[in-house]
Amino acid sequence: MNYNLIRIPLLTALVIMMILDLTGVIYVPGIVIFIIAAALIWYNIYIRRNVSNQNKKKKLK
Repeated sequence: MNYNLIRIPLLTALVIMMILDLTGVIYVPGIVIFIIAAALIWYNIYIRRNVSNQNKKKKLK
């Protein structure tokens, strides 16, 4: 399964929004940046658990 299909676009959007917000081109509420960052962290944890569970199942066979 390709986990980067979700992770890379979200990370790119987060970085672009932060740069545009810091330069003053657009205004992005802090809660939006926080929600995207929290979603990325949660998704990373989900991926790590999923991969480690698959590895455990393979070792048991």
